[in-house]
Amino acid sequence: MDTTLSADAAQAVSAALEDLAQKHHVPGLMFGLVADGALRWTKAIGLADVEAKRPVTADTAFRIASMTKNMTALAILMLRDAGKLALDAPVGDYVPEFAKLKLPTADSKPVSLRDLLNHSAGLVTDDPWGDRQLGLLPADFTRLIQAGALFAQPPGIAFEYSNLGFALLGRVITNVTGKRYQDYIAEALLRPLGMNATTFDFFAVPEMWRATGYRWAHERWLPEAAEPDGEFGAMGGLVTTATDYARYVAFLLSAWPPRDDAERGPARRATVRELGLSHGLPLPADTRAAKGKTVAVASGYGYGMVSSADPVLGRTLHHRGGLPGYGSHVLIAPDTGIGLFTFANVTYFEADAANVAAAQALHDAGLWKPRERHVSQALADAVAAIVRAYEAGTLDGAAPLFAVNLLPDEPIADRNAVLAKLKAKLGDGTLARIEPQHDLAGKFVLECKESTLTGAITLTPGPRPNIQTLTFNGAEASKD
Repeated sequence: MDTTLSADAAQAVSAALEDLAQKHHVPGLMFGLVADGALRWTKAIGLADVEAKRPVTADTAFRIASMTKNMTALAILMLRDAGKLALDAPVGDYVPEFAKLKLPTADSKPVSLRDLLNHSAGLVTDDPWGDRQLGLLPADFTRLIQAGALFAQPPGIAFEYSNLGFALLGRVITNVTGKRYQDYIAEALLRPLGMNATTFDFFAVPEMWRATGYRWAHERWLPEAAEPDGEFGAMGGLVTTATDYARYVAFLLSAWPPRDDAERGPARRATVRELGLSHGLPLPADTRAAKGKTVAVASGYGYGMVSSADPVLGRTLHHRGGLPGYGSHVLIAPDTGIGLFTFANVTYFEADAANVAAAQALHDAGLWKPRERHVSQALADAVAAIVRAYEAGTLDGAAPLFAVNLLPDEPIADRNAVLAKLKAKLGDGTLARIEPQHDLAGKFVLECKESTLTGAITLTPGPRPNIQTLTFNGAEASKD
């Protein structure tokens, strides 16, 4: 993409962020835009420390809470790739204390690692409680597991967001690797990515670089007590800066598009892409405002990432983070190659609104564009045949490329009548572009004398792809 923001685009994004910061009484906010493998634009608002009057910068360290979850999930997948664990194995295979727990019903299935990853393990939603467990000691976590009675319902039947579930994944990582979860993440991901200012220990960050957490009460900011590092770190313990976190976002985005290039690590590109597949039950439908209209957004939870289909922004992968004193959100759009993140130092700030507003502003400025996709030879050949047919006013010459279903579905005489009517109405045309969906489907645009003609083709699988569907202007070829 063109990563240069115009003055108008920068002003629009800045205005959206400043408006939300003011409405939600945010002391300090840090926004970053990642594209083309690097941090391309930032916006800092307000103070990292109200008392000391320290401004937020790209090197200010924020707690990013549950944005940690996709890093935990990625570590689990990397261990899967290394043959160290299996996603469908019972959690008890890796956490012996868990194997001894009584399941909610006699017909309950064992809880798997996959159930923990997609929040379908039957554990209760536990944000308020879980957020205060970050500093739990290893022995106390073991006793919590051993005490049992953890389930709210049988596993595998409903989505219920569980911090305890991700803390258990942290214990799995510890037991499988023989290393403390935090140390393994540093070794496997943080250091290879050059995230040297990122840690799980908030108090290890020099005070002058920390974003102090606040809550807004009684018309003023009150400092929140910071939790120490501990056994719940896998669910939300990461402390990072915009400069550092941009490296992780760039790494995630580098997994798209799929390609033949050599792997550069630290995880395989296909493994990163798994984070965004919807592996669990669908989430409730959501809506948002876009240029005065209400649009519906469908979502599902993957592995530490929510995958959404937004009718304006396209496919996005995202996750919120919230702790006492902090609110954050990351959003990546694989098809555009753009990643956005927002950190704030006020309790449970809904930073997703900031990122979505920024994305909409970029879209309105013409900067939120899908990357160009490769046009396969089969698709190019099929479109060329249809363009020649349009020039001739008949589809007969393209018949060798028709799949066995095309003419039984719609006789060629009827298709030719529609084509002739289009040609008479629009006049001669030339191919302007092909917009591939993938190797076997796409749209094409003809610039005609009187107007523009659009069409779409889907090809068959196999070594010699043929045309199985052909539409014009979004309607079946037989329709006016």
